[in-house]
Amino acid sequence: MGNYTEWVIFNLFVVVILAFDLYWSKGKVYGFKSSIIWTIIWTFLALLVNLWFFMEDGSLLQGNERGITFLTAYVAERALSFDNLFVFIIIFQFFKIPPKLQPIALTYGIVGALIARAVFIALGAAVLSIFSWIMLIMGLFLIYTGIKLALIDDEDVDPEKNILLKFSKKVLNISEEFKGSKFYFREKNMLYFTPLFLVVVVLGSTDIVFAVDSIPTVFGITKDTFIIWSSNMMAVVGMRPLYFLIQEMQNQFRYLKYGLSLILVVIGFKMSIEYLGERIGPLINSEYITHFHINTYVSLGTIVGIITASILLSNIIKEKNDPRNIK
Repeated sequence: MGNYTEWVIFNLFVVVILAFDLYWSKGKVYGFKSSIIWTIIWTFLALLVNLWFFMEDGSLLQGNERGITFLTAYVAERALSFDNLFVFIIIFQFFKIPPKLQPIALTYGIVGALIARAVFIALGAAVLSIFSWIMLIMGLFLIYTGIKLALIDDEDVDPEKNILLKFSKKVLNISEEFKGSKFYFREKNMLYFTPLFLVVVVLGSTDIVFAVDSIPTVFGITKDTFIIWSSNMMAVVGMRPLYFLIQEMQNQFRYLKYGLSLILVVIGFKMSIEYLGERIGPLINSEYITHFHINTYVSLGTIVGIITASILLSNIIKEKNDPRNIK
């Protein structure tokens, strides 16, 4: 199957399931049971795409390497989406957005995440094709980001510090109350913007910040642009029910951010050491260093192991005053 064909088929598939998600769940607040069911359904759809990679050229074994690579990239991106959603929860609580408006705001957040990732994937692929040394910069950046993530507390995430929010409040007339799903309204010949508009502004800037972390991570796993694109899209389109599930189970994931920080450091180290090996190996005439590469199976096992351990610790170690247990 040619590259052009797989891009067309997959993107049509994403358009269909995304349109279904946006239409069917418009304004829908998922309960605990339905959020579990729909999270499983979206995960199953991602595994169907994964199966497609495994079944390339009509053989399960021939597609093995790409199948494992997609699974590794998907698991990493799905895990990173958890932290994205934790911040969404903080933003919604900060603006005191009514529960009935949360699905609408969530829609804009998800669409923004899709757009931000699409832009950064395109930029990343274009830049890497010209400047290979960017891989080293990305690797070091992920190591720095991973360490920073582990050191920052949830309470340090303050939407009030958002530059776009400050600018909007300074130049626009902002109403005190929500007006349903409206972004703006007119009153006494004055144009007012609603808090929902501010929510979308902050969500959009947040999506960009997370894309900056997310895309280098997946480039550290593979250089296959189609796998990078497809794994990101499948991780993001299933975020809606996952948001409501996390909202109900925040305490069960309180140590996940430390697992995510470790994943970023590990992948950043992988990117850096592989790039440096290609440059240093020839200088010391070492084929091993030149072609040093961390196996995809090792990467997958490491990521799954870290995520599993962080979730188990969250449930084993009890904490009375849990920062994520916001009710």
